[in-house]
Amino acid sequence: MKNIILLIFVVLALMSCSRVDESDWTILIYMAADNGLDQEALDDIEDMMQAEFSDNINVIVQVDFSESNPQPEATYRYQIYPGLQEQISYLGEIDSGDQNELTSFANWGFNKFPSEKQALVIWSHGNGWYEHFCQDIESDDYIGIANGELRNGIKNINEYLEILIFDACNMQTVEVAAEITDYTDYIIASEGGVNSAGFPYAEIFSKWEEQTNVENIALEIGFQYHKFYWDQGIYPFSCSLLKTSQFPQLLDKLTEFTSQWTINASEEIFIESRQNCLEFNDGGYNNLDMDVDIKEFFTNVYDNTEIDSLKTISEEILIAIESSYVFQKTDEYPTGYPSDDVGAAIIWFPDAEAQYYFDARKEEYLQLQFSTTNWQNFLENSFTN
Repeated sequence: MKNIILLIFVVLALMSCSRVDESDWTILIYMAADNGLDQEALDDIEDMMQAEFSDNINVIVQVDFSESNPQPEATYRYQIYPGLQEQISYLGEIDSGDQNELTSFANWGFNKFPSEKQALVIWSHGNGWYEHFCQDIESDDYIGIANGELRNGIKNINEYLEILIFDACNMQTVEVAAEITDYTDYIIASEGGVNSAGFPYAEIFSKWEEQTNVENIALEIGFQYHKFYWDQGIYPFSCSLLKTSQFPQLLDKLTEFTSQWTINASEEIFIESRQNCLEFNDGGYNNLDMDVDIKEFFTNVYDNTEIDSLKTISEEILIAIESSYVFQKTDEYPTGYPSDDVGAAIIWFPDAEAQYYFDARKEEYLQLQFSTTNWQNFLENSFTN
């Protein structure tokens, strides 16, 4: 009997130790700063140190500075505590534009700092589904979207992500989302440009433990982003939250739309609806803006068509957008954009002046997971006179 009691005691002690070793959250921040963002990275790390959070949260940073930069140079890993950064290791020069470096950091971090839930921040320059996401100047490399590099970089992470944050410009696009929705519950990003101050990490990390579930944490991140920039008087700005479990419904409705209306894509209703949209992201093409807000476009169609079937499918798409993008803005903190229908996500929609660039990139677009909606066929027909 004594042996049995002793065995039970040992088992309970081991279980207790296991629980102590596992935190509630591990938040990894992959900072690809080897592209002119050295000072911004230092500023954001300092901002993280201003947060107040307990030992139940691990905040781990990997930052790739320019090798030609005065100290610090090349790549470091840090653990962030309130008021303190502790260097874990110095890696030397790496290629932060390599998907495998993203995967390697994530797998190392989640293994070394085990937790019940996982979040990942990818911090760098962004450009939607176009090239130059996480560009590394030293290696002349970047993480591609259309060629599947981002998708594979996240897919190969051993732990499932509850929250994925893009602290980079123009990354809240339906094309980017379609690449990675299988590997995370929530995607938080901006469809527009992100100010050099980035996400307000002090406020976000300080509020993290106040929330009762993952969705509330994700909603609070979006709210704190809006509050920070509105209070600072820095606008327009956008930050939305995609609930990935709802996203397939939006893809289905877009596929239904293209199957019905591609042949009529050049109709005046679509051309005028596109022309009346706020434009985003020139894609590197001589200030020819290539994207529009998907919600604003279909709102314009819905408001101006007299065709019942078109009104119906537009309304269904708008409902799917609202169900998917569960945070777009708050009444207390508007975005500063001229339209109330902006703030969800952007979609590729070059205007007639950019047909050449559409033709040049269509084959690349066909590599995207989003191309299963046949949106590219709708766009191609929209150029028909």
